[in-house]
Parts: sequence; C-alpha cells; structure tokens
Amino acid sequence: MARTPRARSARALANDAAIRDAGVAEVLRVGVDHLSLRDVGHRAGLTHGATYARYEDVDELLVDLWNSTLLARAVALYDLCAALVREPGPERAADLRRWIDRVEPADVACFQVLFTARRLPTVHEEVEPFIDEYLIGRWARPDLDPAVGLRVAVLFTLCLVVLAATHRFGVDDAFETALFEVLVAGLSVPPAAVGPVPPLAPPAPFTPPPSDDLRTQLSVATFGVIGRSGYTRATISRIARRANCSPGAIYKLFASKEDLAVEAMRTVMRARLYSGAGRLEVTREGWLTEILLDAAAPANQVRALFNLEMTIAGAHNERIRAAILDRLTELETVASFLSGLSDSERVALRQRLRAGTFLISATSYLSTLGVAPSETELHAVAEPLRGALVAGLDPAWRAFTEQVGELARARGE
Repeated sequence: MARTPRARSARALANDAAIRDAGVAEVLRVGVDHLSLRDVGHRAGLTHGATYARYEDVDELLVDLWNSTLLARAVALYDLCAALVREPGPERAADLRRWIDRVEPADVACFQVLFTARRLPTVHEEVEPFIDEYLIGRWARPDLDPAVGLRVAVLFTLCLVVLAATHRFGVDDAFETALFEVLVAGLSVPPAAVGPVPPLAPPAPFTPPPSDDLRTQLSVATFGVIGRSGYTRATISRIARRANCSPGAIYKLFASKEDLAVEAMRTVMRARLYSGAGRLEVTREGWLTEILLDAAAPANQVRALFNLEMTIAGAHNERIRAAILDRLTELETVASFLSGLSDSERVALRQRLRAGTFLISATSYLSTLGVAPSETELHAVAEPLRGALVAGLDPAWRAFTEQVGELARARGE
C-alpha cells in the first residue's frame, strides 16, 4: 500500500519559502560557486542547524531551488517566447517585454543555475530534462517544427541575457524598443520563406595568439582554465601548471586572479574589430549566419564557455563587469564617431549593434548546452534577423563598414 505523504506544518512550509527566497538572493549576491548554506540560513532568519537539517549540501539547495522556483519561471518565459515566434506581432511582443521589464530575482538566478549546471553533476541531473525537452532536442518541443523550435530556443536564451542586463543596469526603453522591432520583423519571416544558404566561410577554430612572452602565455592558460572549469575553479596553481611556470612567477606579473582574467579577456578574447571589413558587412546576405555559426561551432566551445563564465563572474565582480562592457560596447562607441550620419542615425545604429551583440552572445551561450545547429537551421533564424537589423539603415551600415575598414587598413591589418 502506498504511503500517504506526511503533512508538513505551516512553520515548516514558511521556513522552506524563506530559505528559497534567501537562496535566490544569495545566488544573485555571490553566485552559484560561492553559495553557502550558512549564509542562506542567516539571510532566511534561521539557525545554521535548521538549514542543514533541510539540505545535505549546497547542491541539494540548488536542486530544490530549480524544482520549486526556477523551473516554473523558465517554462513560463519559454512559453512567452514560443508565443511570439508563433504569432510575431505587437501583442505577443508586449507580453514578453512586460516580463523582461518586471524582471524578478528568480529569473536572473535561473540564468546562472541553467548555465553552470553542466559542471555540477547533482544539479545537472535535475536541469538536463528541461534542456533536452525545451532547448536542444532537435529542436526540442514535439509540437514545434525544428526550425521554429530553434528560433524559440535562441529567443529564450536572448531573453535570459537581456533579463540579466536589465536586473543589473535597469530598463533601457530605447534599446528594448529597437530590439523588439528587430525581433518582430525577423520572426515574421517564416522559416520556409528563407532562401537557400549562400556560400559561407567555414567556422574558423579559435586559436589564441602564439607567443614566447610569459604574460601572453599566462593569458592563454587563464582563458583555457576559465573556459573549462569556470572563474571560481580557475586557481592560480592550475593556471601556473598550464603555463608551465610557478605561481610565484605569476604574482611577479599579476597581483591577483582577477587581473589575470581581465588580461585574458583583453589579450585573448578582445573583439577583433579591425580584422577586415568583411567581418562587419552586415548588409551582406548570410553575414549573420556566418557569425552565429562561428559563435556556436564545437571547435569554439572553449571560447563560448570563457565568455559565458566571465559574464557570470561579472555579475559579482565590478572590475570584470567593466571589462566585459568595454569589449561589448566597443563597436557601439565606434558608431558614435562615424562621419556623414545624423544624430538619429548614430543612435539607431548603436541600438542595432547592441541587439546584434546580444544575439551573438545568446547563440554562443545556447551552444554550451548541447548540439550545434546546422547551416540550414541557423540560416533560417539568422537571415531574417539580419534583414531586420539593416532595415531602414542602409546608409548608416555602409558608413560603418567603410570607415571601420579604413581603420583596419590604416593599422595594416
């Protein structure tokens, strides 16, 4: 005979709710990797023993947070994204935008738990069914056409990135308006209406710059360790071993791991803005497909993971966050000084550049969860969005491409 679950007291249920709220708040304050049952219990107003009586360890707390709170938020956000993809228009866009503008702490915690679960086996066991069912099962939901499912998965990840930015920096109405105009216009093109994939440059495996200089070698080693293990687990000892030097040699050049990480971003992962104008030809058919394929390529998985882990670390580290913002907004800054454009064209171009940057980041992060899409699948997502990015701004994009190309030639690159 099946046993009837024992009813829990109102006090026990209230304690559970307090712990979960405190757990979400602590994830936002210190991150998944620094979560402490002691701190969670203290924030919840409970004794240390009471918290440990409920959870064996931090992983079990994260599992409970996922199953009790974060999963429901993730499914609700996914459903809003699916509704916009199915019916791209102002009404569905407004529903999704309201969700983003009313961002809750659980939404930001969801981003962190979802994208760190791969290196936490106990947590990943609970999160993996959602990933398989909704995000990567070719492409997930059985009620969706695969091409539509990929659009939803990309949009879902993009919204998580925007939610995290909104929580950290507040609502940016002008940017959100531009972003949703691009999304509605791009998603209004049915996948079947997208033309064949044009000739594309194959994804180029990312290779850190070779150098005999120890400073550069340490940057490359830091890039690899953070990409594979996360910022917190990237210890000085592991980095020293990868660079074949002593920890003491590192401290002669860098005061802290934080300094190493920022240097790795600047030396290894700096945006190659001037690597040739072709990489910035947004008006070229297939441009965004090419960029997204490169971002999601299995050969570039460590690069995707490095970017993701630094983004997560930046949520709790002001200096890392500033370095990330410098890199992500560099193209926007260039757009501010282009000649031959009106002020309104410059503003619109900056907003479209930011929308494109967020989209590239989201596709890269999605690729860390599982299989990479094919050229045909990704082209059906990317090409309509590229068209929406350039719509009405052809002169501004041409000026951007030409003048950045001139900078490249002036630098001899």
